[in-house]
Amino acid sequence: MLIPYRVKNPPKKFPYATLTIVAVNVIVYGCTTQYFLAIRENVARDYSYLFGTSPFLHFFSSSFLHGDIFHIAGNMLFLWIFGPPVEDRLGIPKYVGLYFLTGFVGDVLQAGLDTVFAGVMPTIGASGCIMGVVGAYWYLFPWSTVCVFYWLWWCWHGVTEIAAVWIIGLFLLMDLGEGFLYGAAGVSGGVANFAHVGGGIAGILLCIALRARRDTEALSEAKALHADAKDLYNMPLHALKTMAAEDPCNPELIRAMINPALRLRDHAAIEEALTRAGYGMIDKDPGLIAYYLMELGGDPGIYPPMYLLRLASAMERANDCEKAVGVYRMISERYPTVPECETALYRMALCCWKRMNDAATARTCVAELQKRFPNGEMYSYGEMLLRQM
Repeated sequence: MLIPYRVKNPPKKFPYATLTIVAVNVIVYGCTTQYFLAIRENVARDYSYLFGTSPFLHFFSSSFLHGDIFHIAGNMLFLWIFGPPVEDRLGIPKYVGLYFLTGFVGDVLQAGLDTVFAGVMPTIGASGCIMGVVGAYWYLFPWSTVCVFYWLWWCWHGVTEIAAVWIIGLFLLMDLGEGFLYGAAGVSGGVANFAHVGGGIAGILLCIALRARRDTEALSEAKALHADAKDLYNMPLHALKTMAAEDPCNPELIRAMINPALRLRDHAAIEEALTRAGYGMIDKDPGLIAYYLMELGGDPGIYPPMYLLRLASAMERANDCEKAVGVYRMISERYPTVPECETALYRMALCCWKRMNDAATARTCVAELQKRFPNGEMYSYGEMLLRQM
């Protein structure tokens, strides 16, 4: 017996779709079973899926039915373990579409082969849907660490960690083998083995068709470290760099990189991460960019002067005038002739006078503005500011 109970692959977002599907299945199970133990016969008869005879809607009704407590417990366990990362990677619409489409493929395959081997038999359960999600997980996160409880006979049991590519592949091979074994005997084993196989293969093919991004082995190892460490700030730099390359616009990853990068004197790692993050990081986390430029002595050349102006304005709105003035001064020194420099000198003068009560520095800024841009748009504003002072 092999029972997965955890994957070391924490999703970035809360799995709303997965939780909703689990809740609906549990509610339906409670409403269609006798004392919450086994499905009522009339429900199985009226709402199961029969190949070639049932209306199409019976596929949906049957996919929310489960025979007994072990049936639903196993299905929901697999869905809760493997579903959230797949939902996170594909997004809710594609994830829900994959769930039902792969389930349909799996159920049709199971019902069709049952008809060939053992006659027309009713099919119930979300196994095809869930194995579609598991198959998608196999494709998207092949090297993800899966924590597994194993129990062989009575003397050999414990827990171990296996890469998803091996444990999920083993499950599919076991289903394939059992399916052919029972089919050759002309009986049903009570488990929809071919629904598992069909759903799993359909999940893999659908991810290929969607051109969904796959995790590398290095990224899977970094995510496993994150799952164990719980906190990004407890992770080594090489793992953070790998995760930042996959998720470049995550400011928390870059913040977590700073201390280990400084400790290892790898300043280039921070610069590479911020360069990869792009100019949008100024709007997402201006404090991080200001810290990089002012405290760490970072290279302002990775940001055009227009974006540096936005950064300084953000610092003003945050009432951090010292950093705002520092960024304005950086613009004036690095880009002395561009139009943004004129605006920076005026804004620096205004900030120094009105917010920092430093009239001397404000006058110096206005004088520099008038010297560099005698015909500029801000010249007259500088004169008005001097009269006010």
